[in-house]
Amino acid sequence: MPRPYHERLNFTMTLPLRVISHGTCGPKMVLPHWHQAIELAYAYKGHPGTVHIGGSTYHMEEEHLYVVNSEVVHSYETFLDETNQIITLLLPQAWLFQVVAAKQLPFWGPLDLDLRSAPYLDLARSVHTLATNALTEPDDRADYLASLGAEYQLVGELLKHLTVNGQVSSDQLPLPQPLRQAVTEIQDNYGQPVSIADMAERLNYSSVYFSRYFKEYMGISPKAYLGQIRLERATQLLMTSKTSIQEIALQTGFRTEKNFFVTFKRHYQMTPKTYREKYAAEQSWT
Repeated sequence: MPRPYHERLNFTMTLPLRVISHGTCGPKMVLPHWHQAIELAYAYKGHPGTVHIGGSTYHMEEEHLYVVNSEVVHSYETFLDETNQIITLLLPQAWLFQVVAAKQLPFWGPLDLDLRSAPYLDLARSVHTLATNALTEPDDRADYLASLGAEYQLVGELLKHLTVNGQVSSDQLPLPQPLRQAVTEIQDNYGQPVSIADMAERLNYSSVYFSRYFKEYMGISPKAYLGQIRLERATQLLMTSKTSIQEIALQTGFRTEKNFFVTFKRHYQMTPKTYREKYAAEQSWT
């Protein structure tokens, strides 16, 4: 009979799921994007802003969980302070394939869940455990094991209550490859003149169909998306640099400083100068 031996195992404190606490960083815009992970946005406190998932917009409410399926376009417009906070849970696609034991991940929905409602109470408990431990940054093994257990319970509850059988909406479908190419091109060239008509032609679409197709998945037209990227880049420069407003306008693709001023004020209800004065100091909150 073989003699038993002692096998040394190296356990780490790394969790498969990534939990992100966004803190109290003031105004925060996250441009439309996608990734190979399920994203769960948990409105931990207050009403932190809006989340766009595919072509739908949700005004975030406290104790609600917003579900973003893998490779689905989503974005945020939020203001985070002591009374309005978000916790993001990211479930990597590679890890989920192992847990779900399937060749293709299931589609999950509905996308807006009230965690206080009866069907989701067990889901709420796992989300609360993960959120609490993320906020307190525990280093105790008991807390680590509780979080690890909560992760598997979370996936189990998603499979049990949210798996969609049958037809799914475009808000649950991955972004098609032609639109990924278009989004990448816009993001890479926002500082230069961008012709949506030329882009559509390169992708073998008519301008009208391309704009409709883009909006179906992204929630906004390609022209509006380009404007959103330019504004987001401009706000980052206003808050993190001393670059002149005129130079920021030119760097971010606006034709003139006046055009930048009018567009910015229409969107933020204040001038770029006022925005910089009001929010630049608040970057120390992050």
